Amino acid sequence: MSINFEYKISIINEKQFHKIDYQITGLAYQIHNELGRLWSEKIYQHELANRCRSAGYANVKIEAPISVSHKDFYKKYYVDLLVEDSIVYELKTANRLTSEHEKQTLNYLFLLGLHHGKLINFKPKSVQKRFVSTTLSQQDRYDFLINNDYWFDLDEDSLWLKELMIELIRDWGAFLELNLFYEAICQFRGGEEKVVKKVDVVNNGTNLGVQKVHLLSPDIAFKITAITKDIDFYEQHLQKFISLTKLKAIQWINFNKTEIVFKTIKNQKQ
Repeated sequence: MSINFEYKISIINEKQFHKIDYQITGLAYQIHNELGRLWSEKIYQHELANRCRSAGYANVKIEAPISVSHKDFYKKYYVDLLVEDSIVYELKTANRLTSEHEKQTLNYLFLLGLHHGKLINFKPKSVQKRFVSTTLSQQDRYDFLINNDYWFDLDEDSLWLKELMIELIRDWGAFLELNLFYEAICQFRGGEEKVVKKVDVVNNGTNLGVQKVHLLSPDIAFKITAITKDIDFYEQHLQKFISLTKLKAIQWINFNKTEIVFKTIKNQKQ
């Protein structure tokens, strides 16, 4: 498995998590009251780490690294705070917490094989917090089904993409952030500038402008999603999208929890 970190993870249950988190969240409130709400994430990060250590938590890591690799692809993530090798804390200074912040925290939990984390946002008038958890184990992330019944190897590039994606999923597991897969594909294709291109958008003979897409070749695009609801509805919109371009097809990979579907969306107007 090509996911590595330089520390031994300790999995705790939810009751143990809440016992530790109650105190650490209290420290976050203290910091917010005493220091105010106008500092950068780094200031809050170091102050919270210092107070955690003063409270008796000797094992507090700042910017705990996680490396993900496959062949010559390499990416490093950094967890804001890792407490007792058991709890992920992601600290924000945003107007509000969003689903993207939650997805980021879940991605760290999946990579580390942990179950509990916390988002803490220091910018609002009152500290904003969100409990992030998963019941998935490391083994669960590798228990997936690949369905490529509706995929067509339209050319060598399409076959290459399918084989690479299957390699990556078997190496890293499912449920990870999609951008990780996009970055790997772009690197193996020679860089983002070789993959992300502008295509013309034309409706009823009128050019509406250009749209950036990920291309395998001049007339075949690819899309990676994690749609779990209204999948048919999303596919309809892919059909609408491609119908306004000169693309021949979109090679679509969708992570639907433990089922990963490879599907070719052909342009019906060609």
